[in-house]
Amino acid sequence: MSESHRIRWETIGMVAGITVFLAGIVLLMLVFGWTYNLFLAAKHSRAYTGTALTAIARIASEIALLFVMGYVASLIGSKGLQLYGVCRGVSPR
Repeated sequence: MSESHRIRWETIGMVAGITVFLAGIVLLMLVFGWTYNLFLAAKHSRAYTGTALTAIARIASEIALLFVMGYVASLIGSKGLQLYGVCRGVSPR
C-alpha cells in the first residue's frame, strides 16, 4: 500500500474514532437527562402509587436500566477514543 493510501485510511480512522466518541458522549447526555427526569417524576408525581414494594421495585428496575444504558454509552465513547488513538499511532495500555 502506498504512503498516500495509508495516510488516507489513517485520516478516515481518526474521523471515525472522533465520530464514535461523540456519539458515546451524546448517548451519555441522553441517559443523564433521562435520569434527571426519572427522579423529578418520582418526586413530583403520583405515578408510583400502590404498595411500597411495588414502587421500590419499579424505581429499582428503572435505575438498573439507566445504569446499563450509561455503561454501554461509556463503552461506545471509550472505543471511539481507542480507534482514534490507534489511527494516530498511540498504542493502547
